Amino acid sequence: MKTQKTIFLVGFLFLSLSFNAQNILINEIITSNSTVITDDDGSYEDWVELYNNGTESISLLGYGLSDNDNLFKWVFPDYSIQPGEHLLIWCSNKNRTNPDFPLHTNFAISASGETISLTYPDGTIADQIPAIVIPQNFSFGRAPSGSSTFLIF
Repeated sequence: MKTQKTIFLVGFLFLSLSFNAQNILINEIITSNSTVITDDDGSYEDWVELYNNGTESISLLGYGLSDNDNLFKWVFPDYSIQPGEHLLIWCSNKNRTNPDFPLHTNFAISASGETISLTYPDGTIADQIPAIVIPQNFSFGRAPSGSSTFLIF
């Protein structure tokens, strides 16, 4: 009987971890922005939008964001994303990590398509958007936010 109880608890923890793993998502990306929105410098830059699909705040400290096999190409500072909140990260090569100002990665996204990865601090992948060619000034994202359905916007 003790063995069955242990198996049940392990199974329950696995389900809880799987559920929590879906709380932070890459919600939308733009790979060729020349008229949509400008960053804090007035430049048209690529961007990635995250979405907290859960019911609790998530600290992004130590999470990685990347456009290649180096899953920690850019590492998040101590920033918390609230439930239902969207967070825009500029992919501008400007490498800005002060959480009091807009965040900028140390890379830009290729307009020809690259896989975009969000990685947990332990090195496992939280979410990925496959390489896709997106027309200039269009974005690719989940509709509605947090869903598994993707559209070109």
